[in-house]
Amino acid sequence: MRLAATALVFALLASSARAQDEPEIALARQAHELSRELMSPYCPGRTLADCPSPDAGAVRDEIRESLRGGESVDAIRTRIESRFGAQVIGVPTTTLGWMIPIVALAAGALVLVLALRRAVSRGAPLPRVSNDVAARLEQELRDIDR
Repeated sequence: MRLAATALVFALLASSARAQDEPEIALARQAHELSRELMSPYCPGRTLADCPSPDAGAVRDEIRESLRGGESVDAIRTRIESRFGAQVIGVPTTTLGWMIPIVALAAGALVLVLALRRAVSRGAPLPRVSNDVAARLEQELRDIDR
């Protein structure tokens, strides 16, 4: 009886700990998503999430603490963009920003398809052969047909 009561207490404590961890996990996920949307001012070409710089780590910690304090994602993004400038904007903010890469990719694919189609339609040039070789080839082909 005592063993069952102890097991029940541990099970309740474990489920309570998991319930407390869920908001922290959601907060960490939200902070990571924001870090992946912002470019690092310390590592050119990398997002804040990917930058190994201690300074980028401090910005990631700042994002996490701001979220924990109840600040909205948009307010955090605006604050970081105003502090570091437009170079930290990692994702397009307008429809045109999303459309330009898509149109460029489609245009490149179209050019590739047209170039391949043209190359295939031309066919490979036939090698030049002497008259003797051509006559012999003709004779062998006729012999096969018989």
